[in-house]
Amino acid sequence: MGESKQASKKRAQSLNHLLAFTLPPRAPPTLGPRRVRRSDTYRPFSRERYVNAQYRFVVRPTFDSQRHLNDPDLPLPWQDVAQVLVPLASDAVVAAHGTAESDQTGTCPICLSPPTAPRMTRCGHVFCYACMLHYLIVAENGTKTRGSMRHAKRCPICWDDVVARDLKAVLWVDGQHEAQKHRRAFLEGRSDADAPNDTLMLRLMERPSNACVALPRSATWPSVWDSRSLLCSHPDALVYARCVRATPEHLVESLRADMAGVEAATREAQAYQPDELSLEFLRVAHEQLQEQLLTALSMPSMPAERPASERSDRASYFYYQAASGQYVFLHPIDIKVLLSRFQTYANFPDTLMVAVQGADEGTVDEALRKKCKYLAHLPMSADVTFVEVDWARTAVVPASVQPAIPWEPWADVLAERSQRRVNKAAREEKSRKRAQKEPRKHRDARPEEQPLGDDQLSFREAAMVGAEMYFPIHPGAATDDDALFPSMPAPAPARPTERVAKTVWGTPAATHAHSAATPDAQHMDEAWHSLEERSGDAEQCEGKRPGPKTKRKPKLILTGGGRTAW
Repeated sequence: MGESKQASKKRAQSLNHLLAFTLPPRAPPTLGPRRVRRSDTYRPFSRERYVNAQYRFVVRPTFDSQRHLNDPDLPLPWQDVAQVLVPLASDAVVAAHGTAESDQTGTCPICLSPPTAPRMTRCGHVFCYACMLHYLIVAENGTKTRGSMRHAKRCPICWDDVVARDLKAVLWVDGQHEAQKHRRAFLEGRSDADAPNDTLMLRLMERPSNACVALPRSATWPSVWDSRSLLCSHPDALVYARCVRATPEHLVESLRADMAGVEAATREAQAYQPDELSLEFLRVAHEQLQEQLLTALSMPSMPAERPASERSDRASYFYYQAASGQYVFLHPIDIKVLLSRFQTYANFPDTLMVAVQGADEGTVDEALRKKCKYLAHLPMSADVTFVEVDWARTAVVPASVQPAIPWEPWADVLAERSQRRVNKAAREEKSRKRAQKEPRKHRDARPEEQPLGDDQLSFREAAMVGAEMYFPIHPGAATDDDALFPSMPAPAPARPTERVAKTVWGTPAATHAHSAATPDAQHMDEAWHSLEERSGDAEQCEGKRPGPKTKRKPKLILTGGGRTAW
């Protein structure tokens, strides 16, 4: 029995060198820069902050918004919001072209059509009223459960909680229509009204130093001021003010417009695509609007604004803003050009027509508020655009429309600004081309199939060649007997006929791996093959000896995995 165990140990082949692998020592962690302590004004980004920065609001008639007017970063209570004012065009489009399309109402994410009686969720997404009621009422299995309107469901866009009572009416603000109306009123009655059509109309805004409301300077502003908030019936309030109070007349007019839109959608659905389910939820939306209309009709009338006895002489900030109501302002250098002509900000003309040369987009932050104090009333994270004036084209405007502005003394400063813009555009174009070439360069440099070299050996090849050549032996591991493993023979000339390589287990090696192997690996394969042949000859000789002993295949010993033999 003891002799058989010794014979089996002699026939065994140790594979412990495959386990002799140690990771390189880790470098000590480097000390990073000292963490900057956040200031007290830091506020994490949230959906409420985004909605507060991107839209304007009409609150209920009984809501006192004095606190929110003094702090533009404080979101309004959603339950006190009656309407959300959404512009039809973006600031960048207005700054670049001066005009924009007036039918950019977007599409409903559910029906992919212009929203009918649009409603906004708390997360800032706009849907059709009927589509959202359909989504809230119908359960996941398609059954109709009217009681589910009281429960929250996920927003189809951002998966925020949505409840039927949180849906707020949306009023599309056509700023370009307001700008064109002001343009016609401004040019009316002037002898030469042939002003260029590619100019941007700007209005002089006035903001009292102790207030967060800014409106175009007029006979009614800032002489009329209510400490609670402005009424939506005030001139220019719906176009420029961030928060206004609703009147019953305004709510009734908006609800009747929504009901007319639902009725038109119902007639269209009955004429072209008679879908009973869609018609049912259009009817439900009409019923909900009818109930809201009755509530608005029962509200008491708001008292008229009382005009002040005389105009206040307190200090105010003056600046120019687009007549469309968008956050499009004049560049600081152009303001200096105007100041050199009119000496004081209060002497600026109420309306200014300029030709736009370029525009810079930005976001309101603490640095911008410190640099442009007249914009401190804008909420944090609001998108703003500063336009650069082309004074050479602006000089074409007739003197009867606006006074001539001498800009020649500022020619060097304006030329330097134009050159910076050209250089910036060139850098951006160069970066864009470089970014386009990077993926193509990596794609061309990557071959379809890379052969494995000496530094890219697979696990099977590492086992055949000898892991001790590529991985350090663990210091605590005992060295194996040299007789059990073949030595690396000297390179020999290639033979005319290649022999099929085999692994230590006797199976044919993978063709794609060995066909691309290096000459050293091929010679090592031949050494292993010769070892297998010698082992087979020795077993045959032992088989010829008399006795009950039977042939046994060599064992592979692996002692590092919890078992002594595999």
